[in-house]
Amino acid sequence: MADDKKKDGEGKEAPKKKGLPPLVLIATGAIAGGAGVVFARPPQPVEVKVQQPAHEYLTIQHPDLIECQFNPRTQAGKAFAQAGFYFVYTVRDDREGEAFESIRAHWDRARSNVLLLLGSRTMTELLADNGKRVLARDLTEELDATLFPGRKDEKVARVTEILFNKWMVQ
Repeated sequence: MADDKKKDGEGKEAPKKKGLPPLVLIATGAIAGGAGVVFARPPQPVEVKVQQPAHEYLTIQHPDLIECQFNPRTQAGKAFAQAGFYFVYTVRDDREGEAFESIRAHWDRARSNVLLLLGSRTMTELLADNGKRVLARDLTEELDATLFPGRKDEKVARVTEILFNKWMVQ
């Protein structure tokens, strides 16, 4: 009987398997796996860099008048002078509140420093042709350092101009 089975199997060819070749199955699996990774993975957030808004610089005239009466230095005799002025400062639009708070915090010290600066001038300096111009430059530097302390690149604002309202020297 065993011989009969061998003889029967020799005469017949092995039936061919019907189905897909292994290469097609591997390719289909790779495609399905790749698609699964794409669709099953949560979407990655796309980072869009938003440019910081360009800040404008505002030029603001401070509304309070600084008035001083002082005695300039003289060689002989007495002298009297009176000065009143406003100051103008430049500040970035987003830091305007900080600048106002800085002015408010340092206002008394600034008035004192201005009075000391004016009192240290001589009559000759005040009456010179460019005396007011030099005084305005010195007042600008003094107010800038007093009202907006800090290093140049860290300042909230900068005093840029002095506007004289009253000037009398006797």
